[in-house]
Amino acid sequence: MIHIKLFEQFKNSRLTEKININDVAIFPGRFQPFHNGHIAALKKTSMTFGVPVIPIQILSVRDESPFPPELLNKIGKAVQNEFSSWMADYFLYPQDRKTVIPQMVQFLRDKDYYPIAMGAGSDRIKSYESQVKYLNSDKSDVPMNQQFKLEMVDERIVDGPSGTKVREAIQNNDYELFKTLVPKSVHKFYNDLKKYL
Repeated sequence: MIHIKLFEQFKNSRLTEKININDVAIFPGRFQPFHNGHIAALKKTSMTFGVPVIPIQILSVRDESPFPPELLNKIGKAVQNEFSSWMADYFLYPQDRKTVIPQMVQFLRDKDYYPIAMGAGSDRIKSYESQVKYLNSDKSDVPMNQQFKLEMVDERIVDGPSGTKVREAIQNNDYELFKTLVPKSVHKFYNDLKKYL
């Protein structure tokens, strides 16, 4: 009887060791702004790895990235709130850090999350493979206690939503089209986005 109890305690402790409530997957992107294609990829990332996902918004100075960080942060928080059942959080990635996967993993660890995996679009998967290989190696400056995984979670759909289509809808004063391309939480930011296009 004692042995059975001890085995049950051991088994339960092993189960709790495997399930870390802070385990998350990440999905980096520019999200200029968030559209329904992003949401589908983010949800698939969460489903693929069985943990909540965190979008990490990379700030860049490009024509396709016209919106200020303050507005992007408000939109990101609104999107996270809309999909909080499978989206753990949202972060703007600091511009003073290298935009490489090991640094993103460390950035989230500093916020008490433990990234175990990453989803990427078909256009980015190749460029991330070498970074993930490094992260999983003995040479990594961000040690992992399990293999960090990388999966492609979307493929470009020819007529699907895109940041370009969303920005064009805003420039063309087409609020109805805009609403079909972005999640509900982004609808209220139409006029704010319009100021920068």
